[in-house]
Amino acid sequence: MRVPYRIAGALLASGMLVALASAAPAMAGPSSWKVFNYNPSGQALAPVTPASVTGNTVSFNFSANTYTALLATSDNSLTGDLTGKTLNANVSWTGVTGTFQEQNGGGCTPDAQYVRLYFASPGFAFTHFWWSNPIHVDFTGPSGGGTMTVSLGDLSQWSDWNGKLADSSPDVTAGFNAAVAKVSTVGMSFGGGCFFENGVTTSDGSGSFTSTFSES
Repeated sequence: MRVPYRIAGALLASGMLVALASAAPAMAGPSSWKVFNYNPSGQALAPVTPASVTGNTVSFNFSANTYTALLATSDNSLTGDLTGKTLNANVSWTGVTGTFQEQNGGGCTPDAQYVRLYFASPGFAFTHFWWSNPIHVDFTGPSGGGTMTVSLGDLSQWSDWNGKLADSSPDVTAGFNAAVAKVSTVGMSFGGGCFFENGVTTSDGSGSFTSTFSES
């Protein structure tokens, strides 16, 4: 079973969940998309760099030994109260001459790297961070892509920092609904192995990623 703990803010160490200082990425600029990469320690999201933006299409280049965790925005037109909305993303990648890999070296079956939808609300609590689950797109081959469309009204399609589906209990459902009503960050998350956000790159730093993101 894949356990979607968010490595950026927590690590599994000796069987315990250990919180780190970088719980929520700060967004620089209300209308820009940012690429959040892990630092060499693998325990913080830095550096944060601007993505290339054309309309609602955003892109970035992979870089060797730099694991991308998030492609996200705090654009006022895409955040706030998203109750009843659906998140949509058409994603693609090209120019990959190496192989996809994630920060923690896999270890799960199947051992895959992927991208999925993501949103967060302000502050820290397990129910402030959500990932589309099971909807995702696997990274395979030198080029490829796929479409993700997930309703925020379908609680069975989202899981939180603690790996709990939004419909798993009344408390988690309440947390999900509260987060949807106050979204501060939205976009896509990159992971592999047993984790949803431990970062992905290519073995030789080749290739680029593009997404057309919208809400309906």
